[in-house]
Amino acid sequence: MNQQIRACRDPKDDKFLELAVCGDANYIITGDADLLDLHPFQNISIIKAARFLTAIALYP
Repeated sequence: MNQQIRACRDPKDDKFLELAVCGDANYIITGDADLLDLHPFQNISIIKAARFLTAIALYP
């Protein structure tokens, strides 16, 4: 990864943001409140699993 991100309240979670940005991800699926509070982050949706399943129409 070539980009250091320091955006999360919990610095241990920044690695997930870095990975998502460098990997050109559309979503980060998590239950972590520190990450969820950043939604959206650089055009990446940060959402819980149930919301993701609804978004992709696999969960009623």
